[in-house]
Amino acid sequence: MNGFALLCRVQVLALVNSLAPERQGSKRRSRTARLALAGVVAIALGALMAAYVALMGMGLVAMGLTEVIPAFALVVGSLAGIVFAFMKARGTLFGLADWDHVMSLPISRRAVVASRLGTVFLAAIVLSAVLMTPLFVVYFLNTPADPASIALAVLSIPLAPLAPVSVSVFAAFGVTVLTVRFRHANIAYIVLALAFFTLIFVGAYALSFSAGTASDPAAKLAAFGSVASAMGAGLTALYPPAAWACEGIISGSALPFVVFAAFSLGVALACLEIMQRLYLPINGLLASKGGARDRYTAERLRERRSGASPFRAMMNKEFRTLIGIPSYAFNCLFGYILMVVVAVAISAMGMRELLTSGVVDGVEITDEAVRAYASRLVVLIPWVYVFCTCMCPSAACSISLEGRSAWLMSTVPVPPRTVLGAKLAANALPAAITLAISAIVLVVSGEAGALQGLEIVVLGFGVFYLLITIALSVDAASPNFAWNTPNEVVKRSMPIMVTVFGGMAAAFGGGFACWMLMDALGATAGDALNLGLGVACAAAGHLVFRRLCHRTALFTR
Repeated sequence: MNGFALLCRVQVLALVNSLAPERQGSKRRSRTARLALAGVVAIALGALMAAYVALMGMGLVAMGLTEVIPAFALVVGSLAGIVFAFMKARGTLFGLADWDHVMSLPISRRAVVASRLGTVFLAAIVLSAVLMTPLFVVYFLNTPADPASIALAVLSIPLAPLAPVSVSVFAAFGVTVLTVRFRHANIAYIVLALAFFTLIFVGAYALSFSAGTASDPAAKLAAFGSVASAMGAGLTALYPPAAWACEGIISGSALPFVVFAAFSLGVALACLEIMQRLYLPINGLLASKGGARDRYTAERLRERRSGASPFRAMMNKEFRTLIGIPSYAFNCLFGYILMVVVAVAISAMGMRELLTSGVVDGVEITDEAVRAYASRLVVLIPWVYVFCTCMCPSAACSISLEGRSAWLMSTVPVPPRTVLGAKLAANALPAAITLAISAIVLVVSGEAGALQGLEIVVLGFGVFYLLITIALSVDAASPNFAWNTPNEVVKRSMPIMVTVFGGMAAAFGGGFACWMLMDALGATAGDALNLGLGVACAAAGHLVFRRLCHRTALFTR
C-alpha cells in the first residue's frame, strides 16, 4: 500500500508540475514561484469557466428550462475529461520514457496502472467539479431543495466522467496500437484529431451564429432553448446512464442513481483490469517500434541524397519532427487551420452578419454601427491574423526538441545559418502560404479589398516573423535538452509562451492602436499603419535572426 501511495503521489506531482514550465536543476524558490503562478492562473481560469457555465444555467432558467439543467450538467461533466484523457493517455499510461525503470519496481503491475489511470480520472473529476457545481447551484436555487436530490447531485460529480474517460482511454489505446503497427498511422491520427477539434470549433460558432441572427431577443432565447431541450433529449437517448442519474437527482429516488453509479464504477474498474492486462504488450510494441522502420541500402540513400541540399534536407527533418510528435502537431498546426476557417467564415457569413449575430463573445454591435464603421472594421481583419499566426509556433522550441541528439546538429558541416534557417523556414513558409490563401479567399469573396488582402499577408507575417525569431533566440540561448517527454518543451517552454502571449498582446494592442488612429485620421491611416508595421517587424525579425546566427552557442561553425 505504501508503494501504491508513493506512485500516486509521484503521478499527482507530475501532473501539477506539467502546469508550470520548469527546467531541471532550477532552484527550489524558482520552482515554488512557478508553481504558485501556475496555481493562480489555474484558479483564475477555473473561476472564469465556472462563471460562464453559471450564466448558461441562469439563461436556461430564464427560458423556463430549469428541468434541463441536470441533463446539461451531466453532459458537461461527462465530456469534460474526454479530450484531456485522450491526449494524456499516451505518455501517462503507455509510451513511457522510463518504462523499464517503472516495471522494475517491486510493485504489482495493477498498482502501477491504477496509480497512472487514477491521475487521469482525478484530473477529469476536478474539471467536472468546476463545470458541474455552478449548474447544480443554479438548479437548486430555482427548485425546491430536496436533501436527497442535493446529495445525489454531489455524488454525480465524481461519477459522471468515469465511464466516458474510460472509453477515451480505450480509444487512445486503439490509436496507439495503430500508430505502432502502421507506418503512417501517426499522420492519420493527427489529421483526424485536428478535424475533430475543427468540427467542434465550427459547430459551436455556427450554433451561436444561427441563434444570434434572430431578429429579437425573444427569438434568440427560443433558439437557444430549443437547442438545450434537444441536448437534454439527445443525452437521455444516446447515453441512458445519464438519464438514470437525472431521474435520481430530479425525483430524489436512489434506485436509478444506484444503477448509474454501479455502471460508472463498473466501467472504470473494467478499464483498469483491461489496461493492466494489456500494459506489457502495448509498451513492448512501443519500445520496439524503431525496428519496424525501412532499411535503406547505400544505393537507396545515394538516390535520396542526389539533388537535395543540406537546407532542404533539414527542412524535411523539421516537417517530419512536427508530424511525428502528436502533441507538437496539435499545438502548432491548429493555427493554420484557424486562419483558413476564419477566412471561410467571414466569406460565407459576411462581416456584417458575423459581427451583429453575437457570435464573437462580448461584442455587441448593431447593424447601423457596422454600416457606419465598415471601412474601419475591414482594416482590423489583419490583426485577427496576427493572433492566428502566433498559434502555430513550431520553430519556437525546435532547438530544444533536438534533445540528446543536439550534438548531431552541432557537428554537421554547414554554417549555423543553414541549420537555424531550416528550422525557421519550416515554420515561416507554411505560415506565409496560409496567410496568402486566406487573403485570396477574402478578396475573391468581396469581404476585403486588394489592399486589405496585402495587409493580411504583410502584417500577419511580419509580426509572426519577429516573434518567432525572438522565441528561437530565447530557445537557443537557454535550450532544454534534458527533457523526458516532448510535452515538457512543447507545452511548458518559455519560447512557446513568448510567441503565444506576445502574439495575443500584439493582436489586441495593435488592433486597439489601429482603431484609435483611424478614429483620429481615418481608415487610410490604419492601412498605412498595418503595412508599415508589418514591414518594420519583418525587418526587425531579420536582424534578430542574423544576430542569432552570429551569437548562438549551440551550433558551432
